[in-house]
Amino acid sequence: MNRLLWVLSLAAAASASDQPIAYSHKQHIALGLECLDCHSSADTGASATIPSVRKCMLCHAKIATAKPEIRKLAAYATSKHEIPWQRVYGFPSEALVKFRHSPHFRARIGCAVCHGDMTQATTAERLIKHNMGTCLSCHRQYQASEDCAACHY
Repeated sequence: MNRLLWVLSLAAAASASDQPIAYSHKQHIALGLECLDCHSSADTGASATIPSVRKCMLCHAKIATAKPEIRKLAAYATSKHEIPWQRVYGFPSEALVKFRHSPHFRARIGCAVCHGDMTQATTAERLIKHNMGTCLSCHRQYQASEDCAACHY
């Protein structure tokens, strides 16, 4: 039963059309931004934060302000509401996974290993499916712990 719920929740991950603003990773990376520029705390925390409207407006208060998607962004900023981004990656609670970005960052596992080649991603969507097989394959490759308690609680 738990396995079925986990599979269903993976299938229900947010798609590009579920996002409130069309965001192109490809375009931002081409301009020189790196993952940590927007997804701060991936190197030190449990999760890579989703950028706040304030962070986006640091650039977009003056850049591309006439574009429709930037106008949507500005409307969130004016209303003092955060952008309701839909999480694309994550594990369902019934999987009992305690994933933390920071150990992977310290081990110099590049973001693309788990998230795919974002240099070509024109929308925020899941490029790589996460399951126990993909995680174990990587743990074996990097000689990381395969003890269940290392990732599950």
